[in-house]
Amino acid sequence: MKPKIDIQVRDILQSGADIIVFSAHPSLLAGSGVSGIVHKAAGPELEAFAKSLGPIAPGQSVITPAFNLPAKHIIHTVCPRYIYGTPEEEKLLALAYRSALSLKHDAPDASSIAFLSLGTGVYRWPLDVAAKIAVVELSKSEFESTMMCVSDEMTKEVYSAQLRGY
Repeated sequence: MKPKIDIQVRDILQSGADIIVFSAHPSLLAGSGVSGIVHKAAGPELEAFAKSLGPIAPGQSVITPAFNLPAKHIIHTVCPRYIYGTPEEEKLLALAYRSALSLKHDAPDASSIAFLSLGTGVYRWPLDVAAKIAVVELSKSEFESTMMCVSDEMTKEVYSAQLRGY
């Protein structure tokens, strides 16, 4: 049976998902890029709340309220940096997805989850490698709806190709 993963070119903040997942800084403080955008949109309460939960290691995830975002919860997951492309790095990226999905029991009111393309920004994961790991892990999702929000058609096609080949 093919996994049910909805891949869309879409702003994750407008995804309509109960939970949004993004790659966070280990400190869980607002960073640059998507982290800063999520923190700014959620409001200052997010950083105050998240600060008490950090730091966390690559592969780990924590869940917080979404505050001012149109979602119920935010999952902050720390991705490993892509340095050598080792099996250990790949295991940590897979663990980031798994640990995020495992927080379902902490959000019994959530039936949908949306992810960004974890690790493919400043952590420099090659898109094809990251997409393959994401598809394998997201296929295990127990949520009624699992979405991958990507920024452009080229990225969507890479994820879609991995999903078709899975």
